[in-house]
Amino acid sequence: MLQQAEFDRFVESYNADYSNLLTRASRGEYTCLISSFTVLKDLYDVILKLHDTLALEFRVVPYPLTFRGSDELLASLGFDAAEIVNIYEFLDFVQQTQGKAFEQVILEGVPVKCARIGSP
Repeated sequence: MLQQAEFDRFVESYNADYSNLLTRASRGEYTCLISSFTVLKDLYDVILKLHDTLALEFRVVPYPLTFRGSDELLASLGFDAAEIVNIYEFLDFVQQTQGKAFEQVILEGVPVKCARIGSP
């Protein structure tokens, strides 16, 4: 059975992946980022399920999947104003390439192709 220390490392790994994806967005590197966030959502769901079913504690709090309007969160993760603008532009990119808001795409969990800037 999963122990608390292992669960903590699992959440830390999720948080690191989340930060890495936001770092890519902050640099304007949106290629395949939608797919990556979709996979990360599955990991987030597993974390929540483990927490509920095994009565584990959140000694390490998982970052929220949504980051819309979270300037404070993004700044606390070390992103500057220009990088935060790029992250929010990723949300526009998702809307343009998927025809849906980021949160809807992630919630639906629909497999999506890697959308590239300038792709039809």
